[in-house]
Amino acid sequence: MKKEYDFSKAKVHRGSLLASKGSKIQKTFRLDESVYHWLIEEGKKQGIPYQTLMNSILKRSMSDNLTLEERVRKIENKLGLRKTG
Repeated sequence: MKKEYDFSKAKVHRGSLLASKGSKIQKTFRLDESVYHWLIEEGKKQGIPYQTLMNSILKRSMSDNLTLEERVRKIENKLGLRKTG
């Protein structure tokens, strides 16, 4: 260690050290290997990190709040499909 340090060019941080939109937490998740590889590849295609992609998918799922039947119906409507039988 040096006896003295030069802080004359140091920048002073002003403001909150936390993210303004809310803080994020760091957690460990266990994913199937195929899911992990898909996230990596899909993130590359979209030009975003896989963690950001995973977070956006989960947020979208939270906001949709649809049952499985409602999701299937929504997809069928978008694709112009009709249920048979």
